[in-house]
Amino acid sequence: MTDVQLITNWLKNNTTLSWTRTGGDQPAVKLDRIYINRSEAYEIRDFIIKLCSEGNYQHSEKNYAIFFKDINAYNPGQKVTSQELLSYLLSKYKG
Repeated sequence: MTDVQLITNWLKNNTTLSWTRTGGDQPAVKLDRIYINRSEAYEIRDFIIKLCSEGNYQHSEKNYAIFFKDINAYNPGQKVTSQELLSYLLSKYKG
């Protein structure tokens, strides 16, 4: 199973995020979004893939749970850029 499939399965089994944006097709991974829509499953999936890649973090259910919690805990209800959130989480996990 690929990392994309792993995170997709974890999100489907553990969250209530929206998967309806594409009408059944899974869009390709997009790693260059300016803002992150934290209610959209595909955007969370792509962000976690980028986070794992840039931080050299292992793909695991335990890590997905931590990442998902921290993504949603960062400035809740506010519009945040993907880069702002990525920088915050990379520095949080580094220390």
